[in-house]
This record gives sequence, structure tokens and C-alpha cells, in this order.
Amino acid sequence: MWPRFGIKIGNSTLCIAHIRADGKVEVIANKQGDRVSQACLLWDGANEIECGLTAKQKMATRPRQAVAHSFQLLQPKEQLTEEQLTNAIREIPCEFDQEEFVFRMEHTQPSEREDQDDKVVTKEMGAYEVTIELLKAELELAHQYHTDSEHAPIAVISIPSYYTSETIRLLSDAAKTAGFHVAQIIAEPTAAVLGYKIGEEPLNGTQRQHVLAIKCGGLYSHFSLYAVQHGYYVELATFGPYPIGGRQFTEALVQFICEEFKRKYKLDPHESRRSLAKIRTAAANCKHILTTLPSTQLYIDSLMDGVDYNVQMSRARFESLIQPVINQFIQQLGECVDRAQQEHPEDLKRIDDIVLLGATMQIPKLQAAVAARFPDAKLHNSHSADEVVAIGCARQAVCLLDPVEQQLQKADDCVLVEDDLYIWHGNDKSNAKLVLGKGSVLPAKIRLSLPQSGEGDANNSMAPFMLRTGESEILARLPDTTPTEDGLFKLEVEVDWNDKDGHIAPLVRLRCM
Repeated sequence: MWPRFGIKIGNSTLCIAHIRADGKVEVIANKQGDRVSQACLLWDGANEIECGLTAKQKMATRPRQAVAHSFQLLQPKEQLTEEQLTNAIREIPCEFDQEEFVFRMEHTQPSEREDQDDKVVTKEMGAYEVTIELLKAELELAHQYHTDSEHAPIAVISIPSYYTSETIRLLSDAAKTAGFHVAQIIAEPTAAVLGYKIGEEPLNGTQRQHVLAIKCGGLYSHFSLYAVQHGYYVELATFGPYPIGGRQFTEALVQFICEEFKRKYKLDPHESRRSLAKIRTAAANCKHILTTLPSTQLYIDSLMDGVDYNVQMSRARFESLIQPVINQFIQQLGECVDRAQQEHPEDLKRIDDIVLLGATMQIPKLQAAVAARFPDAKLHNSHSADEVVAIGCARQAVCLLDPVEQQLQKADDCVLVEDDLYIWHGNDKSNAKLVLGKGSVLPAKIRLSLPQSGEGDANNSMAPFMLRTGESEILARLPDTTPTEDGLFKLEVEVDWNDKDGHIAPLVRLRCM
């Protein structure tokens, strides 16, 4: 049964974490020592397929043999709009057949004789097959800790919240084919909130927390808002996807390099597809380095016509280049949160916590912009934004009691309190105490101290207790009820529920301790 695994798979990267029986979560590093693997695939022209960083490094010189950003196409063709399909194909290095809905990789085999033409061989793969190959690479990492040859590793896998149920089924089947036992598939924002254990410990008794999950990945961004209470998550709103991602931040640096190179050497890299591929690879590496270091050397060997490019790039210069993209991102985020607060005026009056996910959210300037937009919220960024989803999935795997025998659904049934429940003694409503807040999970048992009523009942401890939920008030008398010397009743309130005409009616039992 142990260890169990959490897997995050996206358009740009994959990440796998494992959790032992003692509850400790660790992200597994790949052969290159990276904790996050690249979601790239390269065909060698024969029978060999490479995945990860080596595939991405070779993609710049052999783009027609490589597949990248394939996860966005892991869904039925009819569920994609023409705009979505056009944007997706633009990010793919190899050819994509829109009729057959497959990636077509091409490899040129040099002829052994001068009088013969070179031979072009092709290989076709759908997004489903590509996903299987990428997950097989993650299975190799899992086998470092999973040594049971008879049973498949148990895994919880994430998926973007806007993907359809059909994609969830395809992802589940792909993971099973790759060699995992898929116990559950959960939304990425939910996994990120789980990664920080938000709402698992009571906060001020019955208080709700409102959590904003912000994802900015390689290609897209999306936002989700949750109400969290007693470890139960209610999704209030979700927005996206929006075409603002790491590619837009990288592209700002790419354009700067192209303009600088053209100004200095009178050569335009836009005229060469290979030169642009080299620039994009270097710009992406530079962007990731500047998330942790104040400056880096940006060097591109033989960028164009044998000319090298070398420049010192500081974080300040990079931040000035990406500022327009950050402004666009924050504007989109603000509009979404304002819309959600208008749609849920009672439930969403404030944002308590912000969770960041997606590699692009590691950019310090972007984090600072989010913190400035929501100054009263707690910003959670102690985990790497590219690893927190896998960590949350691994933690969710702990909650699965029997993952081999049954597969959990996306959400289990849970009964919640529909209105606040208050209690007071006698006629003194000013001393009313909140027993359970709206959204609390039933059944529940609470112990509390309640002041004895003052006016009219000061010497009558036998006055009834009153409970109110919504518009209803309930009178309850307890025999042999005696307050303590300081005038307090020690009560145990047990609240269960009854489904009456489609409405949850609380059943309250009082006991004087």
C-alpha cells in the first residue's frame, strides 16, 4: 500500500511526489537531478523515444521529431473550438494533422549513395499515446521507492479544473496503461490548497476561510475561489483558461534579444526558424534562473550565420520587459475576483489565503504584484509553485482508505449546515453563542460555556435554553440544570441532521456536563 504517489501533469512540465506511511511527502528528482520534468518527447527516427530534458534540448535542432505542449489536445476534437485548436497547434514543434488528430513526426535518413534521395520516415502519435509515454517516464521515477512487482503504484493525479469529464477518463486510462493504479483524479487548484493543509485545523472555532488559487502555467492561467471549513472545500467560482502564461513572459525576452541582435549585427533572427528556437530555449532558461538569482549570463552559441550572442541579463531589466504582461495578468485576475464577489456577496466578502501554482508564478515580480493587489490575504509560497500540486495529490492519497478496491469519485457526499446555529439561556439574546456556522460539516459535537440569563431569570436556572437556526427558534428545557459558581452552564451540544422535504433540518441534543 505504501508509498503512494501524487502526479501533476501539464502542457509544459510533470512532477511526481511520494508519501510514506509516516506522512512525509517528498518530490522525486529525475536523472538530471531536476524535481520537475519537461513534458517533451523526441523520436530518434527508429524505435527509441526520449522524454524530458534531453528531448527538450534536442528539440531546438530537431523540431520535426519532437512533441511538446500535447496535454491541451488530450480531449475529443469536437470539444475544442477552432480558436483553441489554432492556438494549440501554434505551440507544437512538429506537424499536426487536424483531420486525423495526431502528431506527425518526420526524420530524414541520409542516403548511402549520392545518386539517391534522402529517405523521410514518419511516426504518428495521438495526445493519448504521448501522455502514456510521459507517464511511463514518471513510473521509472516511482520505482525508486515502489519495489512491489505484483501491484501497480497507487497514485492521485491532478487535472486543470476546466477540463471535461471525457479528458479525466482519458487521463485515467493513460495512467493505467503506463502502469499506475489511479485512485483518484482531482483538480489542480484543490491539490494546491491540500498541499498547504489549509482548513484542516479549526480556525477560531467555526470561522470560514476563503482561498484564492492562482495558476499561471506555461501557456494558460486560471483562477479558482474556495470556501474552506473543517477540512471541507466548497468551490465558489472558477475562471479561465486565459492565454496568459509563461510563453508570454518568455516571448517578451525573446523580442528583446532579437532586437538587440539585429541592432548590433544587422542580422534578423526572425528570418530563421532555427535561430528563433535557440533564442526561445535560452530565454526560457534565463527566465527560470532569474526567479532565484539577481542576474545571469545569457549566451547563445552560433545564433545566426556563425555569430554568437552574449549579454549580462539582470532581474531588474527582465522585470521591466515583462511588466506589460504582469499588468495584463493582474487586471484579468482583479476582474475575475470582483465578478465572483458580486455573484457571492454573502459568502465571499474577503480573501483570507492565496495559493500559487504553476511555474510562472515563481517570478518574484509577479508574486509581489499579487501581494500588492490583495494586501490583507496570506500569500502561501513556501512550496515551489511547480511542485505544490504534486505534493497536494500525494497528501490526498493518504485519505484513501482502500484505493485498490474502489476508486473515489471527484467529490463524496457531505452534509453541511444550511444556516448559522445559535444558543442562549432564557430571554437574554445578547449572550447568544454560535454553535455551528453555515457550511459546517454534520454530524458534530461541540462543548461550550453559556452565561446564565440575567434579566427576569437571574435566580431561575430552570429557565429554558433557546436555539435559533435561520428563522426558526427552538425551546429546550434540561432537568437538573445548575450553573457553576461563576454563572456559566457547561454544555455539550450534539448536532445531527434529518433530510426533510429536501432541506437539511438540524437535530440538536443538549447535555449539561
